[in-house]
Amino acid sequence: MRRRDLRLLPIAGGTWATGLLCVFLPQIAGAVAAFCVLAAVVAGAIVGRSRARGVERGGLMIVVLAAAAAVATTACLAMPAREAVREREAYAVDVVADVSSSASVGKDGRLWFEAQSSSVGSSDEKVAVSAPVRIGIEPAEGFDLGATIRVTGQMEATDAGERATVVVFASEAEIVRPASGVFAVAAGARSAFIERATRLPEPGAGLLPGLAVGDTRAVSDALNDDMRTSGLSHLTAVSGANCAIVVAAAFFLVALCGGGRRLRIVVAALALAGFVVLVTPEPSVIRAAVMAGVAMLTVLLGRPSAGAGMLALCATGILIADPWLAATAGFALSVAASGALILLAPPLARGLARWMPQPLALAISVPLAAQLACGPIIALFAEQQSLVGIAANLLAAPAAPIATVIGLLACLAAPIPMLADLLAASAWLPAAWISVTATVSARLPLAQASLVPGIGSAVLVAMLSAALGSSCAGGEERATSAAAEAGGSPGRTASRRWCSSWRSRSAARISLCRGRSRRCRRHPAGRSRRATWGRGMRCSCDRKEKSH
Repeated sequence: MRRRDLRLLPIAGGTWATGLLCVFLPQIAGAVAAFCVLAAVVAGAIVGRSRARGVERGGLMIVVLAAAAAVATTACLAMPAREAVREREAYAVDVVADVSSSASVGKDGRLWFEAQSSSVGSSDEKVAVSAPVRIGIEPAEGFDLGATIRVTGQMEATDAGERATVVVFASEAEIVRPASGVFAVAAGARSAFIERATRLPEPGAGLLPGLAVGDTRAVSDALNDDMRTSGLSHLTAVSGANCAIVVAAAFFLVALCGGGRRLRIVVAALALAGFVVLVTPEPSVIRAAVMAGVAMLTVLLGRPSAGAGMLALCATGILIADPWLAATAGFALSVAASGALILLAPPLARGLARWMPQPLALAISVPLAAQLACGPIIALFAEQQSLVGIAANLLAAPAAPIATVIGLLACLAAPIPMLADLLAASAWLPAAWISVTATVSARLPLAQASLVPGIGSAVLVAMLSAALGSSCAGGEERATSAAAEAGGSPGRTASRRWCSSWRSRSAARISLCRGRSRRCRRHPAGRSRRATWGRGMRCSCDRKEKSH
């Protein structure tokens, strides 16, 4: 990874740290914003008078302070509305809100979803205020994204750092205005697909909607626990992996039809937008879609190696728009997994290739990198750490994109029942494979380790992950160091070693010069492109003019 690809990481880190400070200590958000603005002005004045040598570092510091000021300002501006909602905390409260996320059934049997309030208060007095709330109701139909609802129940304030301002335990709920437009169409397609999928046999029937459109209402509690134990629960959450599958499928289809790079980008962007609407554009889905969109932009610009910088830029923009995501486990896991695939997976693949074939090393490096990066974050809030996650992901990974793509096609083919039934049945097989993999791996001895959630466990897991990662990727570093001590790259060192043994070979033998294959090719008489190989002639594949 080139140095320039990592220039934006300090900006993302500073923005994230400022966001955490402001959401856990919201009373100082204004002071933090003012301090960052003042510090940025002072830094700008210093940089303007300094020499060219320190301009780059000074400019980076100014950008970091500006991003920190932006995220602190956003948190400060959102506080009045959040406090107004908290002041209305009471046993019985009426809330009118717009549903802003998909619904899922919690362990208490309630249907939980996120919403944006429009008015909060008692039946006699209501105050117009807009703030994020979390609502739990008895399971019912029609509470889809975009619907306006009215609920009555007990409201409790959340802890500092929670994205939702309050939690409402509704005793009564009604739909004021159902979802309309594209949201209504998407809700109907999802409902038809869930009904079609649940008619299939278990295992796999309840899991299929979660794999295809992120709807986990049909997943049983037992399977949900097994997915969590085996480290496969991320497959049922709409994440960057789902968006990447959709984008890759669109790329492949357009390329198969002979379309160019620009056309592939346009079609992939349209497919990604449709996917976001279908699975509900809640914050986690939009976050994943933005990251996938940034990745497409790097491909369009012809700079796919700039993935780390683009990821940092994407995370910075999202945190400025919603600082409370800095304290959200889902956002941290998403960024950590994406960063691990960009920065950690390549050296792991090269290091593992010492002991196994390259394709197998590449396949193992992806779940291993994600597990090593996400493990410390999971240890902050989870009581168990999966010990079979890498093996389970390796077994389930090939089936996940098949189930996702075919399941999406079955969802879109709802107007043609026979085709939709055929596609759903075809997607059932990989979904069943993932379900069986989760169940079997969760039943294995020592499938998980129990830890006390907190900073101590996170530090312990981080140390173990660093040790395992360095041992797996250490082979590549040792090979590179040995080559550097020998005075060149590994390929060039091997080239010289082969060329130095040329005297002991006959002139008709072929000289295999690694690292300079463009100059030294196989010729019938053992001749080089540049000169005839003979005593006293220089080797054309060696930069140093060394005679053989």
